[in-house]
Amino acid sequence: MKPPLKRSPRGATICEFGVGPNMGNHRTYQATMRLHKGYTTSDLHLLTNRSSAGRLMPSLHRAAEAADLFVLNGDIFDFQWSVYPDLGESLACVENWIDRLVSRHPHCQFVFIMGNHDSLPAYGDLLDGVSERCSNLAWEPFYLKLGSSVFLHGDVGSSSHSPEALATYRQRWHGPRRRAWLHTAYLACTRLGIPRLIHECTPVKRYTADVVAYLKAEMGPSFAELRDVYFGHTHKPVTDYVWHGLRFHNTGAMIHGVRSRIQTFTYDPNELQRALEPAEAVEVTQDATGR
Repeated sequence: MKPPLKRSPRGATICEFGVGPNMGNHRTYQATMRLHKGYTTSDLHLLTNRSSAGRLMPSLHRAAEAADLFVLNGDIFDFQWSVYPDLGESLACVENWIDRLVSRHPHCQFVFIMGNHDSLPAYGDLLDGVSERCSNLAWEPFYLKLGSSVFLHGDVGSSSHSPEALATYRQRWHGPRRRAWLHTAYLACTRLGIPRLIHECTPVKRYTADVVAYLKAEMGPSFAELRDVYFGHTHKPVTDYVWHGLRFHNTGAMIHGVRSRIQTFTYDPNELQRALEPAEAVEVTQDATGR
């Protein structure tokens, strides 16, 4: 039985795109807990002329075929840089893409997490609609916590360390579609490797400090339970980067000239069910137990 719809593992192994997948997680776990296999990736930036996700879809489908859970960790779509002339056409393309993905892999639970480029209210409405007819789809606006692991996009700079500030920050990305000449210029810069150079030269700890500050504000006492943080946004692949007692993992970006990965993790399915339990159901349970 699939967990009820939304809303509110430990170390990663890597499957590089274009390389034969190594799907095993070789860590040892307690035999009394039946753990399931999950996969995560982020920053496909579909809808844009900079995305390389189209030619990498076979790798994504292979991972989904092997997965019990697939977390798509933000900026899967990029509405402001869409090549389509209006938002309606972009949303229609997005709905078709998600429909085909989740229907092709009905055994796999998909969780979409919003990023700054795909945080439009209209996109949330679309996800609500698709999840009503697809029991293996759920979504979260900010993060997903599974036991000692958390998944978030990571667009949490110094000005967005609180949940309220993050929501305000994301509104900057809800503006009109960029002009055609800017698309051409951005693609040219991408092919020259300028964005990759900037991302690769930025120290990882610059991002991890912001992520930790946000998670502490968002999660409160439950932050102490965390051991692994899976995030995107930076377009810089990272695996098992240790900072202040936490392991950080980043899947890079499916953009021309930028490195990208699909990372694996393990999780307790009971934790997933609790995480995706509707908020009203959680309140009823707490009332019933008196806690």
